[in-house]
Amino acid sequence: PRSTLFPYTTLFRSLLLLTMWHLKRKRGANLSAVCDPRLLPHLLVGPGGKSAFGHNLLVAVGGLLAITALTGPSWKKLEQPVYRQQSSLVILLDLSSSMNGTDIKPSRLARARFKLMDILKRRSEGQTALIVYAAQPFIVTPLTDDNATITSLVNSLATEIMPSQGSRPDLAMQRGIELLKQATAADGHLLFITDGINDDALNAMLQTHSPHYPVHVLGIGTTEGRPIPLVTGGFVQDRNGDIVIDRLNEQRQIGR
Repeated sequence: PRSTLFPYTTLFRSLLLLTMWHLKRKRGANLSAVCDPRLLPHLLVGPGGKSAFGHNLLVAVGGLLAITALTGPSWKKLEQPVYRQQSSLVILLDLSSSMNGTDIKPSRLARARFKLMDILKRRSEGQTALIVYAAQPFIVTPLTDDNATITSLVNSLATEIMPSQGSRPDLAMQRGIELLKQATAADGHLLFITDGINDDALNAMLQTHSPHYPVHVLGIGTTEGRPIPLVTGGFVQDRNGDIVIDRLNEQRQIGR
């Protein structure tokens, strides 16, 4: 590239000019053998003799140093290619109304957001995607290396932003697998952050799960549970009008 060759070209030209100038001065000094000594000072420009040579040498050295400084030589350590982890992670965050439960302070959802940000902070290699789901899944960010962008969106995630309530982790898993298949990563993982998976959704997940993409679940909640508060006030009730107590089933496993 021109930007790389320019300093060396300038240095070469300067050396060439100094050499030609020195040869010219040398030819001028040889005139003393054929010209009258009294006429020679009028034919040559500048003083002659040893003092002139020393002066010229200093000028030449100073010019070379100045040119070298202008070329901006530098020494730096070149980065060497190293192995980089290429595993992709799709995080699936449950935003169903049960995540508003307060059996974990300040709430299940708040604790889930804290944990999500901690995961993003610790994850320094590989691509990460975020999907939120309730009755339907929605992609917040596709697979990306920019965890800071995902982190900036975490605090805005709330159950109220979902257009319809419900719990369909099976649909969320399908969307996650689609993202992983589109990626160029060697392998990928799915991580659910949820307070529970119902039987119907679990059966659907077992039927569609791909063994190439391991599924991990981070449970949020307690085995004692608490009533699920409503945004409008009160608590979620079942068909019989009884208040629903949502509990975390720590023994449930996803696997064949």
